[in-house]
Amino acid sequence: VETLQKEQAAVMVRKKWRDSSEFSDDEDVEAFRSDGNNEAQRRLNAFKIKRLKHNHPDSKYVSFGRESFTEKAWERLGGYVARNDHVECVSLRQCNLNDANMSVFFRGASVKKNARTKVLTLYSNSFGSGGTRSLVPFLKNAFNLASLNVSGNNIGTEGFWWLMKGLDGGSIEKLNLRHCGLANIAVLERCSLSNLQVLYLSDNGNIGAGGCKSVAELLRRGGYKLKKLYINRCNAGDEGAETIAESLVHNTSLTHLELKSNGIRERGHLALLRLVNDVSSVEKMCNSNHLLRLIDLKGNTMCVYNEYIEEAININRHNSGDHMGASRAKVIKYYLNSVTRSVLSGLQGVGDYFMRPFVDMDSAILPDAVALVGRHSGLSDMYRLLVARNSELGFSVYGSENRALKEKIAELNAIVAEQTRQIGSLTVRNLDLRTRLASINHFAKKIQWNIEDVDPADEGKKPNRGRKRSRHDDF
Repeated sequence: VETLQKEQAAVMVRKKWRDSSEFSDDEDVEAFRSDGNNEAQRRLNAFKIKRLKHNHPDSKYVSFGRESFTEKAWERLGGYVARNDHVECVSLRQCNLNDANMSVFFRGASVKKNARTKVLTLYSNSFGSGGTRSLVPFLKNAFNLASLNVSGNNIGTEGFWWLMKGLDGGSIEKLNLRHCGLANIAVLERCSLSNLQVLYLSDNGNIGAGGCKSVAELLRRGGYKLKKLYINRCNAGDEGAETIAESLVHNTSLTHLELKSNGIRERGHLALLRLVNDVSSVEKMCNSNHLLRLIDLKGNTMCVYNEYIEEAININRHNSGDHMGASRAKVIKYYLNSVTRSVLSGLQGVGDYFMRPFVDMDSAILPDAVALVGRHSGLSDMYRLLVARNSELGFSVYGSENRALKEKIAELNAIVAEQTRQIGSLTVRNLDLRTRLASINHFAKKIQWNIEDVDPADEGKKPNRGRKRSRHDDF
């Protein structure tokens, strides 16, 4: 019955707006008068409405701010937006849109499918969950909508539920829900927002750690494109920070995270440090998050962790898009360097043994590790490396291996010397043969040019004495 009533209402609205000449331009001027506007502003509003009404190609951007239209005016404006074939952006900021005005406006704006509108801004109006419910049909019809801003409206948990119902499975890329009185956002876990790239949840103080769990579930899903997440002033606390950090270990899209003024203390900072730089093992360090380029923790308890979090983020930023490069830089700077490794191990509660990175290292890759240490960590770790290896092998084993290596080297040197001698002998012989060949060629050439050019078979011809054979005689 409810669906039938909506369809009948939509049919009535279509009939009402079928003829664009139903309202004259002069009537629109009167209808869209707003209290407090001067004459210049009224003329500007009249110009906007006229251009929108008559489907002008330049009416792509519909913007009204600080207006107080009547319900009749809002309904008429919604119809004009629906009828226009060029509108791509609708911005209604601080226009005193309450639930009743939202209902009549979107009743007119939702009369047909809308493939044009990409941006809808309803910033800082006065509607709640009822107005958000009126928005759902428009969101379902605007299947190319990329950006939605409803910040500054107290929609609450119920309004958030209606909003997610309208956006579920859509093309939304940017969603702004700042200062919306949100508390329970568990419905976010059940929605499909596969195109979402930017999410603002800041200034919703009742979200807390529970809301962070719902956001973490969104971050854990595969195939999502979320790049920027803003959860400032939401009372997330240490528990919320830990939840977000755990969900980002294997995340492959988020690059920007803001957690300002959330009451995060040392425990939360530690979780974020382990997220971007876990020194408990080489494997865990290589599997740390190398994609995050910003973690903003301003307004929280400052502690020693912030410095190392920022250093790890700088490495990520410097190796933007290069996972292997960031991983290699962190291993060299923090794992192979005894000083920084000792500090971070103490902060993260991991036992640190200065020889640990090298004792169990495969001898085949040991030279490369030594080279890395020498270039980036100074001589202290190289010294410890040698001490660790000698202690591990033992002096007797080390001595026997040393003798075996010396014998092998001597054998190889003898082979090289013999081959060098043979090469020298062959070189001398080659030079002698070249010299003899040059002498023979010189002698043959001298004979060729000095003999007389006489053929005994040619009788009666006068011998040609004294003339050298020409190079053309053979022709």
